[in-house]
Amino acid sequence: MNREFLTSIVKWVLLCGVLGVEGCASSSTAPPSALAPPGENGGMFRRRNEGYSLLYKLMLDESQVGGIFIIKHADDSVGGVVKEIGLAAKDAQKQLHDFPNSINRIEFDVLDLPRVEQEARDLEAKEQEKQLLTSSGQTFELRLLLTQIQAMGYAVNLCKALVMVEDDPGHINFLNSLSKQCDDFRTRMEELLTVKSP
Repeated sequence: MNREFLTSIVKWVLLCGVLGVEGCASSSTAPPSALAPPGENGGMFRRRNEGYSLLYKLMLDESQVGGIFIIKHADDSVGGVVKEIGLAAKDAQKQLHDFPNSINRIEFDVLDLPRVEQEARDLEAKEQEKQLLTSSGQTFELRLLLTQIQAMGYAVNLCKALVMVEDDPGHINFLNSLSKQCDDFRTRMEELLTVKSP
């Protein structure tokens, strides 16, 4: 594969994988099926679907984060945990994919961010993409760790917020487990950040 092709792959991964928390949640209008049935719980169903849509997208993006190592290199300590995150996110995505089979009201395409917020996220993603692509060595590792710490922190809080609008015990257990797993990843990367910081 030529370098130009590899660079295009990495740019896509950075925008949608490493920076999933920032850049790739596209603003859209929810389909009619995503709107909850009439009644007092209508807003709760909508909130839950919005939350699951964000979590599913984040897990999808994070499952591809290892693609950064196609043309970038990091020490095993950093590369190892980033690859672990990718595998864990892939597993979480598969489990989330099974949710709609048990409850038809869960959907993953209910993303409706305000345009200004989406534009701000896109700008931030491009800036972080540029920083990662133009750095190497310890600087690259530090920037990669920072993006992943941010993504894992976001995942932790998404799970906690979803627990507050979820009533299925199995789903609650999944969310609590994923939250703990992501928090553990975050802690490990913060420790690496301390070791690698000048």
